[in-house]
Amino acid sequence: MTNIAPSAAAPHALYPLSDGIGSVALIQHVGDDKMITNAARVSFGGDSDAPLTGRDEKLIAYLLKHKHGSPFEHNLITFKVICPIFVDRQLVRHRVGVSKNEVSARYVEVQERDYTPAEFRKQAPSNRQASVEDDGTLDQAAARAAWANASETAFKAYHQLLELGVTREQARGVLPLSLYTESYYTFNVRSLLHFLELRDHEGAQYETRLFARAMAELAEPLFPVTFAAWRALGRH
Repeated sequence: MTNIAPSAAAPHALYPLSDGIGSVALIQHVGDDKMITNAARVSFGGDSDAPLTGRDEKLIAYLLKHKHGSPFEHNLITFKVICPIFVDRQLVRHRVGVSKNEVSARYVEVQERDYTPAEFRKQAPSNRQASVEDDGTLDQAAARAAWANASETAFKAYHQLLELGVTREQARGVLPLSLYTESYYTFNVRSLLHFLELRDHEGAQYETRLFARAMAELAEPLFPVTFAAWRALGRH
């Protein structure tokens, strides 16, 4: 059974960073839990249009447990993701089974949309890629001022370069990683679950985890049996 649900206006959007800009919106999806079981059973000529049964649910759990991944690839979920560039770079690393198109600063002038953390964190003492919550020793006001100053300086230089006639593809080079970018990401369920295991993980950056959770929240109602079986395995 195939379900195509387009949503060009993306009415259902989540805002992981709670700033009204960074967002994840469901654009379309194709397929459902029944399609996954049909893809698995076609090997034996057992696919059907019958409603999903308890036997189907057990099959999905079996496939996940024993890592039979290909039946989970015959579907798609498309999100529009608006996130800081540093988050996008952590999302785009996982491209197996994922398609991506991003707004290009070669073609359009960049909007002055810059992410500022609500709370700055400290570097973890024993993990070079991790952070810890501020214990009260970090000067939050000074950190916020330094961030704002850097952003203001970068955007000023960007506009000066454009006014001088410098091409957009070069002028963008002065912009910060905190700049918001926009992309369409299309996953199949196999690639999405793999992505979630890596990016909604305690070792991932906090902001990136928030975007991963938003994707899961939008996708889970579309494939509820699959997500329930996946969570029951404790891989999340």
